[in-house]
Amino acid sequence: MEFEIDQARFLSALSLAQTVADKRSTMPVLANVLLRATSDGNVVCSSTDLMISLTETIPAEVKRPGTLTVGVRHLHGVIKTLPSGDLRFRGLDNHWAEIVASKSEFKLMGMPETDFPELPDPGRGGKGKKGITFTTITGHVLSDLIAKTEFSVSTDEARVNLNGVLLESDGTTATMVSTDGHRLTKYARPMAGPVLDKGIIIPRKGMVEIRRVLDRVPGEVELGVGDQHLFLRAGDLQLSVKLNNVVFPPYKQVIPAAHKREVTVGRDELVGALRRAEVMAPEKTATVRLRLSAGTLELTADNPDLGVAHQELSVQLDGEPLEAGFNARYLMQALEVMDGEDVRLQFQNELDPCVIKPADDIDFLAVVMPMRI
Repeated sequence: MEFEIDQARFLSALSLAQTVADKRSTMPVLANVLLRATSDGNVVCSSTDLMISLTETIPAEVKRPGTLTVGVRHLHGVIKTLPSGDLRFRGLDNHWAEIVASKSEFKLMGMPETDFPELPDPGRGGKGKKGITFTTITGHVLSDLIAKTEFSVSTDEARVNLNGVLLESDGTTATMVSTDGHRLTKYARPMAGPVLDKGIIIPRKGMVEIRRVLDRVPGEVELGVGDQHLFLRAGDLQLSVKLNNVVFPPYKQVIPAAHKREVTVGRDELVGALRRAEVMAPEKTATVRLRLSAGTLELTADNPDLGVAHQELSVQLDGEPLEAGFNARYLMQALEVMDGEDVRLQFQNELDPCVIKPADDIDFLAVVMPMRI
């Protein structure tokens, strides 16, 4: 194989490819990028970790079609150091690759392309099945759904059903839900898309890669969902994410149906107070005491090894006074992704969850479990 390609365009594709490639796998080929130069003047870059697969097509001047797989980290490092403009890439004997630009020449050892795994194909539905149907969606809406829910996805690998975000859709409204067992986030936005009555679970890394692709390609993208994979097509990019084949917990049972007390407070003011309280709070639990009374919210962080932080905020309280403990970090992370100036905090009793909502009634809520104080 041999082709000439623009350095900046090639570098951009490799930058995405290396985020997907698995450099720690027991399969060395998963740390590689598969390069396929086609007779119609394109170079197709593919990378995978067997859970996530990415393919990007780049225009190039193909002098000799062919296929080669090379370590993506070192190839990216080489291309990054080269000057802007065209460079020449050529396949050599024994799976070696040669890169030439100006007066610089590099040779990298590759691997047989036959070692590279076959990637999921949305056009191949399997025996007796049709290919996947794609729906055009607004990319920034999907990106916003992920941004406002990914922070509360569990990082505990033993809890597979919590290691991703639940995506539900009735075809006109999409809802994402995430939980780590200590808190829950739910966000809904109007979005035309595939009907997902039972919902799908997108794993954490898949959410990150979807956002990376959407950041690269503003505007509309195509979304398709199969039995095992979610596919996203955006321009010359195609991303596939293997879905978590587990059952998401019945999250609606966690969301309190009613409340006895409600506080309205400025979002930025509360975030600032929680950030200051977290400095003094115990490092592992980040426990902060909330004391509600008429017109006042008191925040107290007491750390036997450091000292005490005490703050008061002016609020609107609807209901009786209350004193309860919460993880300041959990409250803060939920508030930071919300929009609007004011927020509402809803409580039942001191050992019941706190529900956080925007004051302007946008369809977003966060549930934070209490802590004993």
